[in-house]
Amino acid sequence: MRTLAELSHAMDARLISSQEVVELALAAAQRWQSRINAFRATYAQTASEAARLRDRQADKGANGPLYGIPLAYKDMFDWPGHRSSYGSRIPQAKAPEVAATALARLEAAGAVTVGFLSMSEFALGPTGHNAPFGHCRNAVDPLRIAGGSSAGSAAAVSAGIVPASLGSDTGGSIRIPASVNGVTGLKPTQGRISRAGAMLLASSLDCVGPIGRSAEDCGLILAVVSGADPRDATALGPAYRHQALQGRKRLRLGFPKDFGAEQTDADVLAAVVDAVRTLEREGASVVDVDLPEIGLLHRLADAIQKPESAAVHRGRLTGQAAAYTPHIRRRIEAGYFVPAVDYIDALAQRELWLRRFVDGALGDVDALIVPTVGIAVPTIEETDEEARGAMPDLVGRMTRWTRWLNYLGVPALTVPCGRDRNGMPVGMQIVGRPFAEAQLIQIGMLFQSLTEWHLQVPDLFSEPPQVARPANTQDRIQA
Repeated sequence: MRTLAELSHAMDARLISSQEVVELALAAAQRWQSRINAFRATYAQTASEAARLRDRQADKGANGPLYGIPLAYKDMFDWPGHRSSYGSRIPQAKAPEVAATALARLEAAGAVTVGFLSMSEFALGPTGHNAPFGHCRNAVDPLRIAGGSSAGSAAAVSAGIVPASLGSDTGGSIRIPASVNGVTGLKPTQGRISRAGAMLLASSLDCVGPIGRSAEDCGLILAVVSGADPRDATALGPAYRHQALQGRKRLRLGFPKDFGAEQTDADVLAAVVDAVRTLEREGASVVDVDLPEIGLLHRLADAIQKPESAAVHRGRLTGQAAAYTPHIRRRIEAGYFVPAVDYIDALAQRELWLRRFVDGALGDVDALIVPTVGIAVPTIEETDEEARGAMPDLVGRMTRWTRWLNYLGVPALTVPCGRDRNGMPVGMQIVGRPFAEAQLIQIGMLFQSLTEWHLQVPDLFSEPPQVARPANTQDRIQA
């Protein structure tokens, strides 16, 4: 049982109970914590009680692809009785009484909440570093970054602790950690999933989305959490409907003419090219496409994110500035210096750039293929901004292939497709038109039916590999 879909089939066949699976997940969380520091909190008692209830209900005929499945979430969602940390020393003022819409929908579908996961402080940063609680570490190699900001979400899935998770993505925060941990992650169309009860970073760019072993897993999660929500006026319908892999239709895939040699490592590009050739051998045709000016779209995204983030944090910064990690505070404060005309202009240009992208790069293809992270996965030590100072070039290279897609608001699915020169995972990003998640998931499922990159991570609930424990990793799991 290596994917959510496989686990669901086993539970539906009554080969294993929800209570057994939940207990295995909780035990795995404890075993892996000292290695990867993925969890901020676990809720063993409530999870066990929920699992027993799911088993009794299953005996009476209740079922579904998520029924009785243990899930864990980025520590930024409302859940009754839990004070989300937001990866910060400044947690929620009090525990909420109502769950975030996405979590409420998952639990209504039968999922069992087992805990909440590490994240970059206030979801700022692509590496997964976190000074307040210790850095989350890559499940493949704990000396390397887990990616950010949904670090724990990807690491916990990669380690096989839970079969899937929920994260958020403002500039790559689902896709980057999914890529570097060798799992699958979906940034949906802007507004596809409700953000009610989720921490805000930059409301014009924020997306909630799933991380799983496979594209199919992401589709199963998306089918439950997507759709309109009266609590969030920006949540758009209709809900996504998941389908099994369809017949091998002839695909037309776009591939950029120019990747920017200084922005994409040769070994990463080679892995993506090999993945595209795999799809070609299956009958897909690949055509060269011109991309929009990505550097400009990055600057426009920054002109939106920085002031919106500064507005979100203005009250906290006024009274609790010392509780922020210095480089996180500096990143937020930069938003105070973005002129209002630049912010308004960046918002006004979005529709124009989206139309150009859809009519141009996507005009004659089913999807665009680009890397997810264009560089080999770096170590935690060499990317520590508090120890080494600001690293704008590194951050720019890590987010080159992700941030501009948040500005456009289009969906993007990352699937593992190879290994870099250090033996770490490489992700291929499949990009489509607004609300074309079904097409992207079908392409991802096709690729994963032809390859096993998504299965080259520990089996569900496995023992952590026996390696030396990093000196500065501590057990931080909560009761």
